[in-house]
Amino acid sequence: MSRQLARSEVEYIIARLVKNANDSAIEAKETPCEFNKGRKQAYYEVLDTIKNELTFREQNLQDYGYEKDWEKNLMF
Repeated sequence: MSRQLARSEVEYIIARLVKNANDSAIEAKETPCEFNKGRKQAYYEVLDTIKNELTFREQNLQDYGYEKDWEKNLMF
């Protein structure tokens, strides 16, 4: 039997993704290789998709762990 995720659980999952994305950006900068660049890009794509869905639903992005310039570290 499945259940819906609580808002706090969704916030936690997104916060983990943001942290992992920031870590991947650091790794891509320190060790620039195709794998690290691809990993960074993948996190960007996932977080951007979630951001777009939250924006569409008129949610406050900061409540979900997105900082004002969240994508800055993930841009190439």
